[in-house]
Amino acid sequence: MTDWQPMFISALGQVLVDFLWQGALIGVAAAIGMSVLRDARPQLRYALACAALLACVLAPALGLLSALGSDATVAAVAGGTTDVVQLSIRPLGPHLTGAGLDDVLPWIVAAWAAGAGALSLRMALGVCWIQRLRNTPQGRAHAVWQQRLDVLAARFGLDAIALRVVDTLDSPASAGWWRPVVLLPTALLSRMPVELVEALLAHELAHIRRHDYLVNLLQGAIEALLFYHPVTWWLSRRIRIERELIADQLAAQALGEPRRLARALSELSEIRHLHSPSLHFAQAAHGGHLMSRIEQLVRPGRRTGGRIAFPLLGLAAACLAFYAHAQIGGTQSAPTAKPATAASAPTHATRMHGGDRTRETFALVRKDSAGITMSGSSDDMPAIRRAKSTMGSDFVWFRRDNRAWVVSDPSTVARAQEAWREVEKVGARMEALGSEMEVHSERMEKLSQQMESAAPDHTMNAEMEAASKRMEALAAQQEALAGKQEALALSLAAGNQAERSKAEREMQALSAQMESLSSQMEAESDRMQAESTRMEARLEPLNALSRQMEDASKPMEALSARMDALGKEHDALARTAEGEMKALIDDAMSKGLATPAPAADDAR
Repeated sequence: MTDWQPMFISALGQVLVDFLWQGALIGVAAAIGMSVLRDARPQLRYALACAALLACVLAPALGLLSALGSDATVAAVAGGTTDVVQLSIRPLGPHLTGAGLDDVLPWIVAAWAAGAGALSLRMALGVCWIQRLRNTPQGRAHAVWQQRLDVLAARFGLDAIALRVVDTLDSPASAGWWRPVVLLPTALLSRMPVELVEALLAHELAHIRRHDYLVNLLQGAIEALLFYHPVTWWLSRRIRIERELIADQLAAQALGEPRRLARALSELSEIRHLHSPSLHFAQAAHGGHLMSRIEQLVRPGRRTGGRIAFPLLGLAAACLAFYAHAQIGGTQSAPTAKPATAASAPTHATRMHGGDRTRETFALVRKDSAGITMSGSSDDMPAIRRAKSTMGSDFVWFRRDNRAWVVSDPSTVARAQEAWREVEKVGARMEALGSEMEVHSERMEKLSQQMESAAPDHTMNAEMEAASKRMEALAAQQEALAGKQEALALSLAAGNQAERSKAEREMQALSAQMESLSSQMEAESDRMQAESTRMEARLEPLNALSRQMEDASKPMEALSARMDALGKEHDALARTAEGEMKALIDDAMSKGLATPAPAADDAR
């Protein structure tokens, strides 16, 4: 049993190293292809990215089979003595070699196995979590929305799509392949109009119609196995982006109103930075580049170009250089859970992040404001509000060992406020930026409405279509006459004098008919040209609005980039503040500063 282990480990390590340059080449080819297809249908880019990701799997798989086959042994038994002859056949294709490489191959395999195992476990836990969401008990709103979903599903040709109303998400999502289900957040039912929620449900049904959940699971498996190569993650990300664009197209077609889906996605963008648990293995409506998706719905056909593909070329070149110098290394970091923040704002809004009941919940509560900075399960919010109604000052609320506690010590509270001060400043900047984005969004929506109103009615093309059909009929008659003329030409060459005279008369008659048809076709062509000119004149207001829309979208793109940057800064600061908050709570518990929360639901 142990004889094959060194051979297998050596072959696997060599394959993992070789995939550095193989994956880089695949990434270069895919980047060039994506750049060429940047203005094509998203289905083509999706197919290209899937093919490239499949090539990333096949390259190391074939390399491993080749390497194992090259190390086969042949046993020759002669005269009662067994001679084992090693046949070393060089594997197909170049591979990295070095004097010290064989010594580190086992360590490479061990590091790879640890990373792949960790990501596989993460994937399994994610799938199990989604299964738990499928079993969420349903309330009275479920039946009403199940009926709405059934009506939408019929438009996609789908039957028996289950709906589950859940509390732990901020966006609808779809999960499952054999028995698919749509997960609808409870919060959206009160925060968004019915027609916009239906648009998001249509998007999820599009994912189910395309069996995207199964493809997403396969992506997760590939990411776990080839986690150490950046091309794997880039391709997987591109697949998800194009998948969302395709689902948007299908949903817009089913609804018949692309602008409604764009409005729904715009509403979702307001809660993108709330950092609720991410459904990595489910199809969520807020996936992909949200602003880009909205733009494609409002103004289809406009692409950002090759801004993503060309940086990948540099990344691939770096991988090739890395391979050429025979330096091996890699790290893999898992995403960190993000806490919730709620700035004390004049609107007195309470923001809540994270819905995992297993996480430790804590909150910084201000007596003179409705603002609450909270991390943990939203189920604790009623208990926090009850405690606030009885406390006479600012305090820290937290739950530990299934018991609710408060700390009102001024020094501890001041340190907690200081820990979250920078987070709240960035949050306030994000709110201000969001308000600015809303102004531009309203302008774009008004322009979109004007474009819909200015769009020529389909009846305006009736004259053009009629003229085109008449042209086709005249062309068919000309073709028939041409056939007759060809037959007469043969008669002129083969017949006698009388037959030739008759054929000449018939030829003249056919020529006259041909000239008449040509005149009619010319007249129809003039009519079509005139109608085309009228159509261009009718489309000019629409073209002007389109130019205004393009100008209006430029500030939105810049604001979106600033919002993304602020979101990253906010995340980093929030993670630091959360760590400081936990340390403060530990310190307060050790010093006896924590007391049971008033009116706490300890029997939760």
